[in-house]
Amino acid sequence: MKLVKESQWLSVYQSLEPYTVEIFKLKLEDEGIPVMIWDGRDSSYNAFGYVHLQVKSEFKEQAKAIIDNLNE
Repeated sequence: MKLVKESQWLSVYQSLEPYTVEIFKLKLEDEGIPVMIWDGRDSSYNAFGYVHLQVKSEFKEQAKAIIDNLNE
């Protein structure tokens, strides 16, 4: 029996402003990186919490490098 390690999604960026997360999401998708957005804001007010940009663990370093280059 062969065990397969399941990929995990890891946060590589978080922001209080959803539009910045969307911009980074589009850039990472252009680079072929699978991306997921997790909205951790309070559903009643949208004033508390962060929006997280997540990638599969095997793309973590590549995604962080791209985000760092865009932030310069």
